[in-house]
Amino acid sequence: MNKKFSLFLAVILLLTFALTGCGTKAEITVEEKPIAVETAKVAKKDILVKTTLTGTIKAVEEAKIVPKIPGKVVEVNVEMGDRVQKGDVLFVMEQQDAIGNVEQLEAAYQISTANLKKAQEQMDNAKTNYERMKALYEQGAISKQQFEQYELQASETNLEVLNAQVEQSRIALENARTRLADYMVTAPISGVVTAVHINPGEMASSAVPAITMANTDQVLIETSVSEHLINKVHVGDIVDILVKSASQDYLQGKIIALSPAPSSNSLTYPVKIAIENADQAIKPGMFAEVLIVSEKKENVISIPSDAVVIREGEPIVFTITDGRAKLNKVSIGLDNGSDVEIIKGIQEGDRIVVKGQNYLDEGSKVNVIK
Repeated sequence: MNKKFSLFLAVILLLTFALTGCGTKAEITVEEKPIAVETAKVAKKDILVKTTLTGTIKAVEEAKIVPKIPGKVVEVNVEMGDRVQKGDVLFVMEQQDAIGNVEQLEAAYQISTANLKKAQEQMDNAKTNYERMKALYEQGAISKQQFEQYELQASETNLEVLNAQVEQSRIALENARTRLADYMVTAPISGVVTAVHINPGEMASSAVPAITMANTDQVLIETSVSEHLINKVHVGDIVDILVKSASQDYLQGKIIALSPAPSSNSLTYPVKIAIENADQAIKPGMFAEVLIVSEKKENVISIPSDAVVIREGEPIVFTITDGRAKLNKVSIGLDNGSDVEIIKGIQEGDRIVVKGQNYLDEGSKVNVIK
């Protein structure tokens, strides 16, 4: 019996030692893995907020050419796409009748001028005779009736009538020459011919444009701005313009007109913008986007907008100290979606996290890869 009890006790002790040994655990140490981040140095710069407007390109000058008088076309000197200078002859109408009229009036003017010259000579002689007869009359050598005849001959009344006739002939001749010039229709502006609607042998009418022209050395965009922007833009401001049909690069334009009152059918204010177009790449009718600076802050602390992280409703920025992330609460100002103004919380020259910041917490170990 004692042997059995001893054996049982020995088994119990062995099991107790075995269980006690199995319950002992080795101590485990977990090493913190650093988070890869990229950083940038905080600096001051200007921040611009731009608003996009849209508009359609127009030529700076356009002209619809109609003859001042109707007539049959005998010569057309231009085609669509031709570049012409102001004063160039575009087309000519039949002018034989007008030429004949000018010739008749030139003859009439010459005759009236000759008559005036002859009358002037006669008048000079009449005045000489009048002075001589006046002396004879005073001496009693001739009668009063005879003297009055010489006095009448010396009167300038007839000369005044002839002068009026000459002036009338001159005006009629000038008008005829002007009408003759109207049969040769010239370009009122320098530019490009955009359409030709006449051919030799056809009648040109003053009711229908015969030729249309446009000056596209400079083009215009007519758009409008809201009441929020009207006091933030000014005549002379330079703006960026994108005309995708002409170029993928931004072009520069200038605000040349700004209405102080809204248009009648809206609450927006008309704006006119000019763009130089020396290479003629921009065509009337093209769609344009205009970037207007609506807000601007100069020489302020600025960082990439993505560097700001919102935690519990507050903006924060991470800096690096001794290989660890430091959380900095900041106050932000103007934000254009790319860069944001920092009013307080970090200083110029600080190095901030610009990539990997969303994975950081206060004191996180970091590995700066850039």
